[in-house]
Amino acid sequence: MWYEEKLLAQPDDTIYTRKELFLILQEINPELSYNSFKWLLSELLSKKLIYRRGYDTYSRSKMKATQLYTPLYSQETQKLKAFLEEEYPLAEFCIFESFLLNEFLNHQIAQNTVIIQVEKDLGAFVFDFLEENSDKRVLYKPKQEEYMRYWTAGCIIIVDKISEAPNNKQNPHDMVLEKLLVDVFAEPMIRCLFSASEYPLIMETAMERYSLDEKKMMRYARRRNAADKLKKYMEQ
Repeated sequence: MWYEEKLLAQPDDTIYTRKELFLILQEINPELSYNSFKWLLSELLSKKLIYRRGYDTYSRSKMKATQLYTPLYSQETQKLKAFLEEEYPLAEFCIFESFLLNEFLNHQIAQNTVIIQVEKDLGAFVFDFLEENSDKRVLYKPKQEEYMRYWTAGCIIIVDKISEAPNNKQNPHDMVLEKLLVDVFAEPMIRCLFSASEYPLIMETAMERYSLDEKKMMRYARRRNAADKLKKYMEQ
């Protein structure tokens, strides 16, 4: 194609914005419009002539993902986790908060929501305990309309934890990346926190920034009936 030679001649590690890539290609094709270029961009990515580095940043080479993911919980959520660990030392649970998504999103989440995934037989007890001991609104397995009606900032939501989910053996109550990337597709209370248009950016940023055990992730995705949807976004 007319653009391949020009792109292959670019330095591998230089970072470009979308506009800068457009200007490079317009040098050899002055009739190229910006709207046409936006369609062309997906073709350049699929052919691996360029790689996405983050929101509106690209390069000729793929960034090596060697960094391990560590969830950066808010201080309030860290205190909540410690509180539950003290009260239920043997319980299986995992904590998610919506602020964890902000490093992967274009449109940032301003108001936090905490979702505690608890082993099924214990969820009601955790709900009762937090409703009595927390100053936050606590919801137990709410339906969509209940969530929309009763949600408040800092709301805590209790849902069932899926067995055999990926976990961090050293910090078993922390969210791991393989679980997070499946849950954004499969957990209704997480799905409603952001626009579906953000899915590609979530996947691209996570896969480019962090090391990822794809086999572990796909095993969990199959348990949550999300494997086909996850593959679709991984292959874009």
